[in-house]
Amino acid sequence: MKHIAILLAGGSSKRMKQPGKDKLLHPIKETNAFRLCYKAFTGSLEIEKIVIVYRDEDQKALLKKEIDLVNQESRRDLKPVFTQGGKERMHSVANALANCPESCEFVYIHDCARPMITSATIDKLKNIVSKEGAAVIARPLHDTVKKILDFAPKKNTLLSLTETVDREELWIMETPQCSNIGWLKEGIKIAKEKNILVTDEVSILELVAKPVSLVNINYPNPKITAPADLTFINFLLSQT
Repeated sequence: MKHIAILLAGGSSKRMKQPGKDKLLHPIKETNAFRLCYKAFTGSLEIEKIVIVYRDEDQKALLKKEIDLVNQESRRDLKPVFTQGGKERMHSVANALANCPESCEFVYIHDCARPMITSATIDKLKNIVSKEGAAVIARPLHDTVKKILDFAPKKNTLLSLTETVDREELWIMETPQCSNIGWLKEGIKIAKEKNILVTDEVSILELVAKPVSLVNINYPNPKITAPADLTFINFLLSQT
């Protein structure tokens, strides 16, 4: 098994400001974010196994029900492996990597809060990562970006000195983020030894100086972080 998907589903959904509700299982049309993601990865014949990072036992039971629904429709049961998430994303990814089979060469790490991913995109990433070693869904930044020169975390005013940042070199990272599994393991080891907290897999690859192919897809791939994002994704799905 060379190509393994890691689906991150263990987040706390704190920014949704809806206590007790899981944004990944919140209804979106007749489905939900987790089911859409799982369906996309099982729909790619390039993916040979799936590792799911979950939050707690109650959520794990609900995720299994979603998986059963997808399996009934697709009739392709990849018999996913479950691993509990850690304190931060990096720790969750490390747990998932430890549960990948020894034959694994490449992992596709996807945040299930991005439900618009498609099987065709996953197939495209497979072709790139097999050749280049690492690939990530990303898109160039088109907005004007400002740096606050007098930034302070506890500043009580919005009045700030600013500086324009050159946007030509700026890209927004999304998921899936795909990589040679050995590169990620090496990078995570360095991050832990140096007590560096990273927020995505590209940051891990930067620690081992590995280049990444940035893949700009031709459709929206938004992340659910606030209730308004659910409305937007409902709209996007109505257009497909």
